[in-house]
Amino acid sequence: MDTEFIFKTNPQKSANKVTINSLMMGSLFFVLTLIITLGPNEFSHAIISQLFLAVPLLYVSSLAYSKIGYYEETYEWDVLGWFTNTLGNLFVINAIGLLALKFSQALSIIYFALFCLLMVIYTIINIRRNKKILHEKIFKLVFLLIIVLLGGILFIL
Repeated sequence: MDTEFIFKTNPQKSANKVTINSLMMGSLFFVLTLIITLGPNEFSHAIISQLFLAVPLLYVSSLAYSKIGYYEETYEWDVLGWFTNTLGNLFVINAIGLLALKFSQALSIIYFALFCLLMVIYTIINIRRNKKILHEKIFKLVFLLIIVLLGGILFIL
């Protein structure tokens, strides 16, 4: 499998991710401030840890993606940007699913099941639209499912 095929540069997509990351980090600062105000003891360590770790991941992702506009060779920036962006966003998704657990185990299970199902559907549609990206999308889906399993689903089982 050619890793350069999995991580290929798209400057427009990179610029959009920088914008989205900025919004996510602002939201995370608000949520973390709220958690500190309400009392961190009200929330599991898994929730708080993943929210705090998402901030540097999304920040570094923004830095990496912003470099794509300045360098001719962008492969390393794209790989770093993708991994940090994906991990940061998945940590937020996991934290929300674990927060749902405070209300109901059923709600948390439905949340994670729906998220995984929708990501599988998203991947299938992506592959059907372009068969050349099969390896890329399967790799990314498996990575996503592993992080959601380890950082979210295992805590509710």
